[in-house]
Amino acid sequence: MMTERKIQNVKTYHKGQSIYQEGQQASYAYMVKKGSVNLFRTVDNRKVILDRMGKGEIFGEMGALAGQARATSAEAAEYCELMVLTQQQVQGMLDRCPKTVKHLVRLLLKRLRKATTCSRGNGDSFLGICRILEMSYATHQSLPPDKAKRVPNYKLGLPVRDLAKTCKTVLLTTEAELEQVLEKLRTIKIIEINATGTGKAFSDRYVKLTSPDNFLEVASNLAKQLGREGACSDMEYIDIFDLAEAVGASPEILYKKIAAGEVPESLFLFHKGNVMAWAEQQPEGFFKKVTRKRKKIEELEDVNDIVFVDNATLKDVFAKLGYYKLGILMHAAEEDARNKILGNLARKIATIVKEEAENREVVDDTEAEDVQDELISLIKAAKGVSQ
Repeated sequence: MMTERKIQNVKTYHKGQSIYQEGQQASYAYMVKKGSVNLFRTVDNRKVILDRMGKGEIFGEMGALAGQARATSAEAAEYCELMVLTQQQVQGMLDRCPKTVKHLVRLLLKRLRKATTCSRGNGDSFLGICRILEMSYATHQSLPPDKAKRVPNYKLGLPVRDLAKTCKTVLLTTEAELEQVLEKLRTIKIIEINATGTGKAFSDRYVKLTSPDNFLEVASNLAKQLGREGACSDMEYIDIFDLAEAVGASPEILYKKIAAGEVPESLFLFHKGNVMAWAEQQPEGFFKKVTRKRKKIEELEDVNDIVFVDNATLKDVFAKLGYYKLGILMHAAEEDARNKILGNLARKIATIVKEEAENREVVDDTEAEDVQDELISLIKAAKGVSQ
């Protein structure tokens, strides 16, 4: 049986004693002062332990921040002392010090990754994203008026950019996964997506909950429906940043390999609704030509970067390289760089170099890299850039 100390808002529990049950309504959270607590769910009449909370950790947060039903059950893993955090106390913390609440939210959310993985066998993060959205929006709405005035576009809602960062940190989800969840929620009209400017940039969009009080209930029902239909299997996508991290590369290298045709086309998957909506917002001619990001001389890497070098410098460098090496460069270069090479050679020499490249069936990769390194070194030397 639970006993309450004279010390205000501190309660004690014995090992195995229930603290609360999944589905119960509440308006407070707990902080562990002593001992530890198990958080669990009952799946097919089996207790699934999601996490163990120790000294200084907080749980039951949805009750305190949003008055939501308990998402898990909690019981004492051993004798423990728990401090009760009421909704008023949390709101007071928010009013006095938003930084403290940010720290609190990080403590609260760190478990969602485990909870989502443990409770859903297919690893679907749909409901986890919904919980983070609900909590983040509640925090956003709770800002005092004087602080809210200093937040850009506060009335438009929660910045999608901020939501994406939180979801990636807590659940390891990608922007593609978040986009799919937002699209499903927008379709059933339980959220609104607002935008500033042209709305093209991911960071220019904001999300609002149309009915915050029952958002999580509707989202939970949708999650069950999607689970029955098997519609959440598409949540297993990863974006290029996660792929780069997984294989120990950089996104820039992967972009180059994709452009070079080294990545199988069967791996390119897009969410049709999202990508077509984005495509419709792009200016005329956007998909006709690739705009290369301009580079400084010290940032040049390979032959394709000569498009950023002035013609006078290239004429001098090409004269030092000779026909043979220029032929190798022509073979390794993309169309824009090939045109740059030929455009800076005399017509007769350009014809010879072009024939040299066309007649060369195979180019040794090591030799091609060496020639490109020599090209870049000569350019940097000509421009007085130290290497």
